[in-house]
Amino acid sequence: MKKTILLFVSVILFSTMLFANEKLYSFIGVQASPSIFNNTIAPSLAMKYGKQSKDMRTSIALGYGQNGDNAYQTLIVQMDTGVLTQKFKDIAFKPYIGGSFGVIQHKNKKLMEGNDKGFLYGFNMGLSYVVNNNMDFDLGYRFLKTTKMKELNNVNDLSLSMHYFY
Repeated sequence: MKKTILLFVSVILFSTMLFANEKLYSFIGVQASPSIFNNTIAPSLAMKYGKQSKDMRTSIALGYGQNGDNAYQTLIVQMDTGVLTQKFKDIAFKPYIGGSFGVIQHKNKKLMEGNDKGFLYGFNMGLSYVVNNNMDFDLGYRFLKTTKMKELNNVNDLSLSMHYFY
């Protein structure tokens, strides 16, 4: 697990170096979403940390979701870029698209003993609403495909996030 966390932190640091000539803004945030997996809808929460430039945003999120006997934990890196930035230049709403990858641990007490662990990858899209220079809200959709898992094939999230920039 320590190696996985080190990998994710390295990706965040590397992505910030790619845009070294642009001003970067750090943020922390929270994310709430109903996650759909195995025909189950589970409420989930995540804590986020990231960096954002004018056009790109990279974040890492540690999340947890549970519904009855189903529970999962995730560590996900998400990279987004704004779309139609010129058309939305003077508007508080900013559409984006991007990709995500990470690790997941799933436990279903009825079906199996122990934890089912694997990797996730997929795409995300959404709409950010910029409140002011210190805060934005984000409504997004994320589809994640899993690998190396016995019981879980994919995870769908419709999320609402709040980011505080510092």
